Amino acid sequence: MSSGPVTVDIAVNADSLGTWFLPAMAAFAERSNVLLNIDQDHTADWLKRGRVLAAVTSMPEPVSGCMVTALGHLRYAATASPEYIRRYFPNGVTADAMQQAPSLTFNQKDSLQHDWLAANFASTSAPPTHWLPSTQGFVEACLLGMGWSLNPIDLVLAHIEVGRVVELVPGATTDIPLYWQVSRWAQSQFPELTRQVVNAAKVSLL
Repeated sequence: MSSGPVTVDIAVNADSLGTWFLPAMAAFAERSNVLLNIDQDHTADWLKRGRVLAAVTSMPEPVSGCMVTALGHLRYAATASPEYIRRYFPNGVTADAMQQAPSLTFNQKDSLQHDWLAANFASTSAPPTHWLPSTQGFVEACLLGMGWSLNPIDLVLAHIEVGRVVELVPGATTDIPLYWQVSRWAQSQFPELTRQVVNAAKVSLL
């Protein structure tokens, strides 16, 4: 009696899931009868605990029993709506004004906005923030003037080009390195999985 198709557990950071990762999974699924259980975030912790067999993570150090492949960088831009800019930065985007302007934060592990402020304004204090655990929700909230945030450039470039959102500091992008960690067992059983992830990363990441 057949036990049915195998299910492979994968963890992936939310912004990769919302941008470049799903085409890789679709290509893999088309070429195999393996099912996928894709979970958002928890990448490093779940790898270490054996909860998942593979993950997209920002951690370059290999987890025990895993192989690591550098995928490239996901680029982010700090954006807000023109209305938001007029409201909170009438005299320009300054360090003092940034401390009063509400940002968006994905969850307690999200330090992107804080790190960007530190890099561009030497700021060590956290601005007021809305908590919003959604990659697409970040973009929508920026468009609606709810707050400013770091967004994957692929999701906001078209909005920037027509003026629906504006870069707070033009050209001050942030590049986050991403890595594919896969257990040696999963790599031996499903080499096509890694092949499709790497192929998709080459097309979409820097």
